[in-house]
Amino acid sequence: MALDVRDSLKTAREEADLVFHGRVEAIQRDRGADFEVDSHLRTTFTVLETFKGRAAPRRVITTFEDMCTYSFDPGVEYLVYAHRNAKGDFHTDGCTRTQSANKASVEMASLRDATLPLRPVAMRRQHLSCTRCDVEAVARTLVCGGAESCAPSSGKASEAALREGRPFWEIHERGSGERMSFGVGRDGRAFQLERRPDDARVKRACEQRVLRRGCARLSLQSPGSEPRVTCVDPSPEEPLCDEAATRRASWGPVEAPPRGLCIWGRADAPVCEWSPETVPLAPGAPTRPGLVCTNGPRGNMFPCRVVPDVASVPSPREHGPDASGW
Repeated sequence: MALDVRDSLKTAREEADLVFHGRVEAIQRDRGADFEVDSHLRTTFTVLETFKGRAAPRRVITTFEDMCTYSFDPGVEYLVYAHRNAKGDFHTDGCTRTQSANKASVEMASLRDATLPLRPVAMRRQHLSCTRCDVEAVARTLVCGGAESCAPSSGKASEAALREGRPFWEIHERGSGERMSFGVGRDGRAFQLERRPDDARVKRACEQRVLRRGCARLSLQSPGSEPRVTCVDPSPEEPLCDEAATRRASWGPVEAPPRGLCIWGRADAPVCEWSPETVPLAPGAPTRPGLVCTNGPRGNMFPCRVVPDVASVPSPREHGPDASGW
C-alpha cells in the first residue's frame, strides 16, 4: 500500500488495462479448464463511463474465488479496475481499487479530469472517549451488585447453581469474537447478555452496547456444546449499556500529516497508522487540504477523511458530543 494518495491512484491507473464505471446486470458462476482455479464468476456490466482502455457498452469481467475475491451485487454501480490476461479476457479482484461507485465519487472525478488529488498537508485528530460497555461488568452488577470478587463459574459449577436457584454467571466468547454471558441475578431472574456489535464489525471507538434478554429459564447444554445455553422464552432485548450515550469528542491541535503508512482504499478516506507522537505544524504552514482522523476501536490504525481545511474543523462544543459526522 502506498503512503500517498497520489502514488496509490497513479500506480492503480498505470497497472490497469481497463478502468470504467458500470452497473452490474448479471452474475454467472463458471467452471472450466481455461482458468488456474476451479471456480470463477463472470459479471456482466452495462458500461456508463470509460476512464481507460476501450469498454464495450456491455462488458464481462471475471472474478476468481480466492483470497482477493470481490463480491458484486446485481443492479449496483461500481468503479472497476480490470486487468487483461493473455487471452484478452478482463478480470478484477478485491486487491485492486475496484469499489462501489457511491464510495468513489472523489476518485471518479479525478479520473474524469485526468488529474490526481492534492496531497494532504496537515492533520487534526478527534479523540473519542466513553464509559466502556463490558459484558463481565454488567453481569457482576446483576449477580453480585458489581463486586469485583464476583467471579464467573463454568461447567458443573454453573449447573449446580442453576439447579439450586443460586445467583451465578458464566462468560462465553463465540468464534466471531462476540462476547456473551448468561446466569441468574440476585433477583432470581435468568438472563442472557450480549455485546454488540462484535469486534469484526466495530468501525470506531465507543460504539458497542450490552443487551439483556430475560429468560423464563435457562437450559444448559453439556460442556463443549454450541450454544452452551438456551434462553427459553426470551424477552425482547433491553440495552443495559450504550457507549454512544456517553461518547465525548475533543479535537487535538493542527499537526503534520501522518508519518506512517496510510491505506488509501478510498481517495477521500484513508486508514492510517496511529502515532502517539504529535508533530505540530510550523507557524504559517498551509492547512489545506488536510485529514481529520478519529481513534479507531483497536490496533494502531485509525480512519480519516479528507477535508478542505483542517483549521476550520468545528469544535465538539458547537456540534454536540460527536462532531465527526462519521
